[in-house]
Amino acid sequence: MPYVQGLVWAIILFVLPLPLIQTLANGLPAIYNQEALAIQVGSIAYVWFLASIYLSTRPKWLDRLIGLPSIYFIHGMLSIFAIGLAYLHKSGTQSTGLIKLTGDWAFDLFIGLMLYSLIFMAGWLTNHIPLLAQIKRTLEHLFKHELSVWLHRLNLLAVVLVFIHVQLISYITSIHPYMWLFNGYSLLTLVLYVGNKIRLAYYVPNGKLTQRHQLADNFYEFTVQLRHPGRLKVQAGDYLFINFPQVPQLKERHPFSVVNNVGTDGKIVLAIRGDGDFTRQIQTLPLSTKVTIDGSYGRFDQLIQDHPDVPLVLIGGGSGVVPMLALIDAYPERPITLYYSAHRQSQLIYLTELQTLAAERANFTLYAQEGRFQPTEQLTQLTQPKASVYLISGPYQLGNSWQHALWERQIPRNQIYYEEFSW
Repeated sequence: MPYVQGLVWAIILFVLPLPLIQTLANGLPAIYNQEALAIQVGSIAYVWFLASIYLSTRPKWLDRLIGLPSIYFIHGMLSIFAIGLAYLHKSGTQSTGLIKLTGDWAFDLFIGLMLYSLIFMAGWLTNHIPLLAQIKRTLEHLFKHELSVWLHRLNLLAVVLVFIHVQLISYITSIHPYMWLFNGYSLLTLVLYVGNKIRLAYYVPNGKLTQRHQLADNFYEFTVQLRHPGRLKVQAGDYLFINFPQVPQLKERHPFSVVNNVGTDGKIVLAIRGDGDFTRQIQTLPLSTKVTIDGSYGRFDQLIQDHPDVPLVLIGGGSGVVPMLALIDAYPERPITLYYSAHRQSQLIYLTELQTLAAERANFTLYAQEGRFQPTEQLTQLTQPKASVYLISGPYQLGNSWQHALWERQIPRNQIYYEEFSW
């Protein structure tokens, strides 16, 4: 997977902009040679913004290759890189009138949305900077989930302004090969984005809430019955994006891991902790409320299939145990070791069920405790550490400590996958 992720970066950063760079270099009038570099970086920034828009549609084929957390990371970093190039473009070129106005509006929008997204949309950054995490917790009472999503969509308006900005520049529009590519890239992105919106609006599976059960304080298990089970295939350990289209404040989609190994009956079990406005409001919904589902996503099952017949080591922190339950159910023949921790004993949901399963299955070993494990110590207990697949799910600190311990033991990276709970 690291190699595939590197390939995705290379294609976006270098391959996609290359045709526009070449046609622009061939067609740019000599009078603009002093501004040529600034013009080129502006063109590259536009391609990166388009790529970022496409990544925001959560392409499932790419999710199965590198994982949605990695897609979101690339999406966020790509936008920051593009804004940096946009600044160089703005500083190195001169314009007036509507050309300048549309460019300035787009740039100001990008800057404002970048600052907002760094706090509210980029969990990979707030995990590393405690001050940003504190600001996020403070402002979440004002900026609800749906408002955050809609503000993020203003990126589309900024890109439209850039498109208009370029169409107004006569010496650029006179370079016909460049404009064919520029308009073609823009049209393709529009088609893919609108097509995804149409799919989400009319063609995603739906069902209804049939059961609600409290697992712990502020933690509930929900059962959803699909209306047409055959329309959705959920692999073990996957997660879904769900929304409630008939409920105010719950119309935007939110990701949740699936507890059960979903069968042909179309019954989906979700365990949801009330961490935000969206998840807390779900706890009050009446049964039979309509649910629409976009999915499924995840790489856990894919990684297991890529390594047949090897032992599985599952690491789950808090609600990160949820996808592990489905994997344990789906692979009864595999030797499985589960390390399960939570901040408090009361947060060890499904502990009784796991203890019962460990007593019944000779090839399933359970380690559960209050407080985090010391990964280096735990790895010494494994009989085949380099022959196992390691799947990690939970908060950043847990994932980071286990990954570093595994790398120090020289476990191959293609046998490790961490699904972060912060995006």
